[in-house]
Amino acid sequence: MDYDSSDNGDVKPAGKIKTQTFKRFQLERLIKDGTVIPASKLAEAKEQGLQRIREFEAAAVDEERHSKTTTPPPNDKLENQPLTRERFADDC
Repeated sequence: MDYDSSDNGDVKPAGKIKTQTFKRFQLERLIKDGTVIPASKLAEAKEQGLQRIREFEAAAVDEERHSKTTTPPPNDKLENQPLTRERFADDC
C-alpha cells in the first residue's frame, strides 16, 4: 500500500500529544512518591539546619554571658526556706 496524503483528508486531531521523556516521567513519579527530594528542597533544608545551628550557638553564648554577669543568691536564702504545704480545700 502506498501512502497518499489525499487519503487523510478527513482526519481530525484527537488532542494534545504528551511529549515527555521517560527520564522526566520517572523523575516526576519519584518526586510524587517522596523517594526523591528536589535540589531546591534540599537547599532549603540545609539553610534551615544552618540557621538552627547559628541560633543554638548564639543562645549558648548568651547563656554563658548571663551566667557570668548574674550574682548567685546568698546561701542562707537557699538553705533556710520554710517547707510549708497548704491544705487542699475541696469546695466543689
